[in-house]
Amino acid sequence: MTVANDNRLEEATQTGALLRTVTRQFTELQQRNFACCDVQSATQCAILTTLEREGDQTLRALTGTLNLDKAWLSRSTDDLVEQGLLVKTPHPGDRRALLLRLTDAGHQAAQDLDAQLNQQSARVLARLPEEDRAATLRLLTRLSAALQVELDGEGGCGC
Repeated sequence: MTVANDNRLEEATQTGALLRTVTRQFTELQQRNFACCDVQSATQCAILTTLEREGDQTLRALTGTLNLDKAWLSRSTDDLVEQGLLVKTPHPGDRRALLLRLTDAGHQAAQDLDAQLNQQSARVLARLPEEDRAATLRLLTRLSAALQVELDGEGGCGC
């Protein structure tokens, strides 16, 4: 190995560890906000925010989006229906599928949670020196795009 290769390997190792740490910390902060969500579980909060962000979905599509067990997700959506936050309607293009749609109350609950999460992100960003904030947003945008390329399979799977 050369010094350049050793440095790249060390950088990759540090980057991987740092990304995992930041992801874990951010997820923990979101989970704390989900605890304040006016529904029964973090899963239900994730369902609300996902449907608000991405629109109506079938249970199968939402299972893939959230990477959750279909039975678990089905119970969670049933609870949201009982709370008046979600309705299940026949899918217009597939008789076998149901479309999950937020009610007006569901939209409001998702928007309230989104506002809480945005306020939290603003507090975190405010902890950075002012001169670093714009660069942080620019880099997060680029990192998000790079992660999406990897998710889309253009970078290949690591296993």
